[in-house]
Amino acid sequence: MLLTRIFYMGVCICWLLPMAAVADVGTSPGISHTTDTTDTTDSSVTSTIVSATGVDKVDPALPAFIQQVWTESPAVQGAQAAIEAARARRDGADRPLHNPSLGLDAERTDINTSTVGLTQTLDWSDKRGALVNIATQEEQAVQAAFQEVRRSTALEALNALVGFSTAREMQKLAKHRTQLMQTLVDTATQRQAAGDMQALDVILAQVAYSEALMTQAEVESTLSEAEAALQAVSGLMQSPSQWPSLPSALALPSAQETESTAFESLPRLAMLRSRVEAARARISLAEKRGRTDPTLGIRAGKEDSETLLGLSLEIPLFVRNSFKAEARAASHDAIAEEQAYRDAYRRARAYFTGALARYQNTSHAWRVWLAAGQHAQREQMSLLDQLWQVGELSVTDYLIQAKQNIDTQEAATRLLGETRQAHFAWLAASNQVERWLGLAQHDIETNSGESK
Repeated sequence: MLLTRIFYMGVCICWLLPMAAVADVGTSPGISHTTDTTDTTDSSVTSTIVSATGVDKVDPALPAFIQQVWTESPAVQGAQAAIEAARARRDGADRPLHNPSLGLDAERTDINTSTVGLTQTLDWSDKRGALVNIATQEEQAVQAAFQEVRRSTALEALNALVGFSTAREMQKLAKHRTQLMQTLVDTATQRQAAGDMQALDVILAQVAYSEALMTQAEVESTLSEAEAALQAVSGLMQSPSQWPSLPSALALPSAQETESTAFESLPRLAMLRSRVEAARARISLAEKRGRTDPTLGIRAGKEDSETLLGLSLEIPLFVRNSFKAEARAASHDAIAEEQAYRDAYRRARAYFTGALARYQNTSHAWRVWLAAGQHAQREQMSLLDQLWQVGELSVTDYLIQAKQNIDTQEAATRLLGETRQAHFAWLAASNQVERWLGLAQHDIETNSGESK
């Protein structure tokens, strides 16, 4: 009857666990954590809290880490070089379109003639202004692309850091499982020697220990892969203890941050808006190329003893090519850019809505775990150890409930990782990664009035 009551009690505890999670993925200097010292697994448990205050507790080492990632990133450096190139093109576009021409003419016949002349083609239709407008919009697009590269690089680094932290915590749990199974084998062997346990139970404990060793080896391989991925993303080679800590508290989105227009400041949308404006400016340039730019000239010279002065005017005739086809092509290119912007806008809005819902769902599950599930899991393990020590549990019953308890902790670790990744995805979808890190965001000129 006692074993039956214990079994039902274990089932009830499992049923009461609405969600599983564990401690934070490790403790690093420079970050405060909420630690519960009642952990019966002899391992420090650190809880990440989801707060409704709207303030995240960010380790100061984390922004420094992201800045170092940006410094080492070839993609960010390439985007910065693209900005410098765009600025040079804008400066070039602001130069006069036509240079003057110098002409010399000399003729020796019965009458000696020599003249010098200067001609200048006038930008009558202001093509220079159109080129400057195009170059300005392209520069803004490149600046926005630079911000997009920074945002995506930071998001990739943060997600890699989450993956590494989760894998490191899973390694701790795997080691704890191995130690637990080793203790089980030792205890079972002692009880068999005393005649209190059958050989089959000892073999069962040994098999469970072997399985724990295999699981630990697999988890350690996963940790090595996660660390290699983090090193590849960051370009840094550090020991595991040197990686920055993730926040000990995650803030829920405020009402303003959940507005449906919070995503409109995304760099990618700003880049596409600038490309639309640049395409429209190219229509104006194509139309102006079909307009006349006259060429004025002045010349002076001598014909024997006579002084010569002359003026000339050249006007191109658009007879064979009126440049209307180029104007139509530019118009269609502008339409294509507008449609690309509309498509990106719809996708960004959907991604923002999905990222927000995912973060709200995972953070709610994590809060439920912290409020009830975590305490129930600890109580279960404590009671399980007590009953095993007094000999009230068989090896089979102990293995079933110990495995369920550790599986719960592993599921909690994965939930914490998903919650953090959902948080970062929402920050990226609402263009708040740099603000959340406390880093100054470069100003991006955005164009309004676009159809969405």
